[in-house]
Amino acid sequence: MNHFRLAVVFAAFALVAAHAQDEERRAPPVEIPDFSNLDEYIYEPRSTVTLGFRHLTGAKTSFSGQGSLAAPEDPGAETGANVLRTYHDGTVRPDARGELRRDEDGNILIDINTGQSIFDPIEPDGRTNTWNYLDNNQRISSNGSTTQMAFHTYSAEVIDTAVREQKSANTNGLDLTVARDMGNLFGTRMEWALMAGMSVNDIAAGTTDSVLARLRTLTDIYTAFDPEVPDAPYAAPSFETVPVLDANGNPVLNSDGTAQTTTVETTVLLGNEPDSRAVTEAESETAVSNRWSVKGAFFTLRAGPTLLLPIGNRFRASVSLGAAMIYAGTKYTVTQTFQPETGAEFSDTNTSSDSKLMPGYYADATLQYILTERAGFFAGAVMQSAGSYTQSIENETAHYATRIDLGSLNGVRAGMSIRF
Repeated sequence: MNHFRLAVVFAAFALVAAHAQDEERRAPPVEIPDFSNLDEYIYEPRSTVTLGFRHLTGAKTSFSGQGSLAAPEDPGAETGANVLRTYHDGTVRPDARGELRRDEDGNILIDINTGQSIFDPIEPDGRTNTWNYLDNNQRISSNGSTTQMAFHTYSAEVIDTAVREQKSANTNGLDLTVARDMGNLFGTRMEWALMAGMSVNDIAAGTTDSVLARLRTLTDIYTAFDPEVPDAPYAAPSFETVPVLDANGNPVLNSDGTAQTTTVETTVLLGNEPDSRAVTEAESETAVSNRWSVKGAFFTLRAGPTLLLPIGNRFRASVSLGAAMIYAGTKYTVTQTFQPETGAEFSDTNTSSDSKLMPGYYADATLQYILTERAGFFAGAVMQSAGSYTQSIENETAHYATRIDLGSLNGVRAGMSIRF
């Protein structure tokens, strides 16, 4: 047992000695570098993005030109019986009267297919039972047995030479800019930056006014074969329900005690072609009115230097001046409306679309409020100019122009800024 213990002690001593020799053969540990002498790096934002709205005064517009309104109806030639003629205040159609077809014994014949009585056209007598009129002023005169009726078509030519000016409505639009700080100016507290921005605003202007026009009226005179033509609006053939009377003039009653009725024709016959035709012209300042309108938008690109002056710890004032490029697109519409003496008003609408690219300049003055190191708010005044352009409508019935002036626009802008 003593020999065993002695062997264990010698074995442990040998292991410790071997481990010590192994540690001596190993390389010394690597020391940790000392970074205390390095400069500290802090990132400072140099760029600013602003997003907000841009409120501008409207463009100046002016409207001018002439046009014409053709008659919507064509009554055809003056002569010719039983011809369909359409007027602005009525219609004269071919005669539709007929006689019941009878057999040799005088009995009414019935169509075996329809079960209805058969009518044959009457011998033409220069009259028609199918016509209508719209205005009591069409009744010209009456005598003992007839009434003179007038039917019209109207057309107009605008001969007005006045120029009407109208300022476009103020407009709100989107505004986006990006600026890059370029450092201090001449070693002072004042800084400068390069700025580029874009914005979009609407164009909307319009006006309505009476215009001087030369009116042309075609009048056809017809004879109505009754001194008492029913009040307008009247359409023939006309019918009326009346009670059935016996020989003594008393109403005939049904079995339930109600009065019997029947339908009788009350049509006033009209001559089936005009007695005469006349064409007259006159000038009017109230019968025709025009509605001018221009709608669209303009897109502004602008770029230039910006001067910035810190005010305390929270504010920065800036002024920017530079070049601008404006792209404008508009739709021009002119509606001519004629209210004749009889019948409803009628109108004609003409449009054109156009776009222009125009150079100009801008100026901004802004006050920024620094909310945090990277965010803030801004508000300021703006001004820009880009000249004007003329847009036209040219066709057979309209020769109109509008001038859209974008040379003097000003307003305000506001929104949020972010630095990065």
